[in-house]
Amino acid sequence: MSLTIPQAELLTRLLDVASLRHQVISHNLANVNTPGYRQLEVSFEDAFTQVLGKQGEASALRIRPRIVEGRDNPPRQDGNTVDLDKEIGNLNKNAILFSTAMQMLMSRVNMMRSAITGR
Repeated sequence: MSLTIPQAELLTRLLDVASLRHQVISHNLANVNTPGYRQLEVSFEDAFTQVLGKQGEASALRIRPRIVEGRDNPPRQDGNTVDLDKEIGNLNKNAILFSTAMQMLMSRVNMMRSAITGR
């Protein structure tokens, strides 16, 4: 019998990436008026899901998030590429991802606790 929580490592990794993404988005928002600042983003999900689907959980857990320069936003006249509306949307989306992963992890912990205590 395994005492590990199913998918706990995957959910923990998603929480770590969401936390990193929150920091990056916050950094972008703090620099929205900095001339020449280039918007940053976290690259993770595409590589993660691709490896997870082809090679499984153990290989997917070796994928590390990368902070890369965003390419979607054209520069303004001052050279800044941060789009305030997109960043706020990204922040909200990331908060939902974090909350969902946390709820899933807590649900699994509670099921394990219930199984152990018999309640």
